[in-house]
Amino acid sequence: MPARTSQRGKAMIKTYLITKEQLQEDIPLEDWQSLVKDDELLWVDVRAYTPEEVETLARHFGLHSVAVDSCLDGYRRPHLYEFPDHFYVNLTVLENRKRKRTEIKPTELHLFVGKKWVLTLSQQEPSPAVDEVLNEYRETPALCERGPMHAVYLLLEYLVESYFPIVERLDDDADELETAMLQHADKRSLARLFDLKRVGFELRRILGPQRDVLATFARRDFPFIRSEQNVYFQDVYNRMIRIFDIMDTVREILSGSLDIYLSAISNRLNEVMKVLTIVATVLMTLSFITGFYGMNFTHLPWLRSPNAFRNMVIFMIALTAAMLWWFRRRRWL
Repeated sequence: MPARTSQRGKAMIKTYLITKEQLQEDIPLEDWQSLVKDDELLWVDVRAYTPEEVETLARHFGLHSVAVDSCLDGYRRPHLYEFPDHFYVNLTVLENRKRKRTEIKPTELHLFVGKKWVLTLSQQEPSPAVDEVLNEYRETPALCERGPMHAVYLLLEYLVESYFPIVERLDDDADELETAMLQHADKRSLARLFDLKRVGFELRRILGPQRDVLATFARRDFPFIRSEQNVYFQDVYNRMIRIFDIMDTVREILSGSLDIYLSAISNRLNEVMKVLTIVATVLMTLSFITGFYGMNFTHLPWLRSPNAFRNMVIFMIALTAAMLWWFRRRRWL
């Protein structure tokens, strides 16, 4: 049976009634309270929603105006609002782009959760997290007996697992950059380093508030979570902590790579200055000799000798060789 779809604008509303035996679609929202029994779950999924659609859902489910306004605002950091009979949470979805490895595109997933219902709203189509969890309920409808918070757990688990490929790829890129810096540090490597630092900072800025939301769910006193479900949310929170551990490692690697770059540039500059100093020292000595014999005096050693020029060139070459030998012996060259 096709899902119930709104005809106003481009928004698509799909309604699902999950019982112990099956997942039913096309459930009328007007009669949802009489249709949903104990140990059953009503799931309403809205894609590309409009303010009119959200207001309609607010009337049917008694959503708090603060949560509705938050849902209709532009992109906001993840946050959680608790109310007597339901709660609202705004989560971040990260698009995993393989071509542009350092580009992160965050989107929002809004959840309204009551005692027998779950509302998910997203401007994205498709919404992989919602589709994946709905497929799991379609295969095992008896999961509805665990209540709506189990659906929230599955969504959070999917989102957190989707973060791992992004941060692990960032970790791999940081390791590759560190190896490249050790071999040859150039401006391209420096630009890549600052690009990765920007991505790491952006990830921490985006996922930091989400970690705080997961910490709230991991509390044992969160009123909507059953006591036997606490361990599941604590597990999701621990996975998020692992993600931040990886990002801390990436930050240390990038800081070390920057130190490697600065050290390499400093060593390269020292090598250049050493060579220039040696060249200047040799030329200064030769310039002294040529300047000495360029003075306007009549009586100077070897001045009238027919072999004076040849002898002077040989002497200057020998002196240069002796100076270079001395520099090498002193390990200055």
